[in-house]
Amino acid sequence: MSQVLRIGAGLGALALAVLAACPFPRATQRPMRSSQLLAHAGERSDTVAILLQGHGDAPEEFVRHGFVAELEAAGVDVILADAHSGYYAEQSTEVRLWNDIVAPARAAGYARVWLVGISMGGMGAIWTASMHPGEVSGVVLLAPYLGRRRTLRAIEEVGAPAWQPRAEAGPWDYEIWRWLKQAAAAQNPPIFLGYGTHDADRGRALLGQLLPPERVFTRPGGHDWQTWTELWHVMAPKVPWRGEDPRSPGAGPVLRTADELCQDKGFDFAYDPAGVPMEGSGERGCGFGPGTPCVPETSDAYCDGTSMVACERGKMSATNCVQHCRQVGDPEGNFHDSGRCAIRKDEAACVCCDRDEPGCLL
Repeated sequence: MSQVLRIGAGLGALALAVLAACPFPRATQRPMRSSQLLAHAGERSDTVAILLQGHGDAPEEFVRHGFVAELEAAGVDVILADAHSGYYAEQSTEVRLWNDIVAPARAAGYARVWLVGISMGGMGAIWTASMHPGEVSGVVLLAPYLGRRRTLRAIEEVGAPAWQPRAEAGPWDYEIWRWLKQAAAAQNPPIFLGYGTHDADRGRALLGQLLPPERVFTRPGGHDWQTWTELWHVMAPKVPWRGEDPRSPGAGPVLRTADELCQDKGFDFAYDPAGVPMEGSGERGCGFGPGTPCVPETSDAYCDGTSMVACERGKMSATNCVQHCRQVGDPEGNFHDSGRCAIRKDEAACVCCDRDEPGCLL
């Protein structure tokens, strides 16, 4: 089976899975319905971003959540492509996106065409880019669906950087990962990734291992628009929509401080900005909270809502007690449903509790 057919069959399987809760997908149209929004009225930009929604969402959600406004501010035109679940169910997403959206945009004179996909739309963006090498300038993915657990488990066992696809062809999601591995290594096309740290899908963190750290963005949150919107407002200004092509020889990355790199990841500051001043120079430690130096007069722990602010590694850092109790646990190592910051023996501390306890915050 060819790569096109193999991936296409897989996307059909994906559609069947996501459609389980909604067994009657919308009817498809030829050409695919789309709407174009110019950054400047009456004047076409040299760059266009094609936005692909997730399952159950309408393209207009991108307008409502500020995605389009961010692109317009960057001087980027937008095409909202209604690539809904029906196209995945009939395995025609890539064909329709290419024939009806991407190829006409290229023919209209756009020098750069970016694909932006959320969840199911992220897989559609990957699928289309992999089938048309050199035609997509870059891919921006928010919480993309990246394959079945059995495939991800095999990659997870050795780690995405060490994983090497075998020579013979594999299932559809295996071939997706073969392309992701090649594209990430060549940075062609450049891939930007964002996802919530409470999103259960393992594939997103695995893909993040393959990409340059300055192109991976995380935020506390799940698989929802609130998380994606927060990520988008951090990510969008960092994407070189109209700048020098990152694939061009000698272009090089824009060097940023460790604080800025940590902020790209959704944190507030870097613990040691002087020690890790530039991208790619090693492991960095990032923190939440004020980030101000600890001094005797201000280093006592205190409560800020559900968070405990205390001195850590020389800086005042905030710990979300709800997350702490769920992920780290109490002093005995037991996990709990929730937690709060409270004063115990004249000191602030995270106090853990479970939902059946009166007054427990959920």
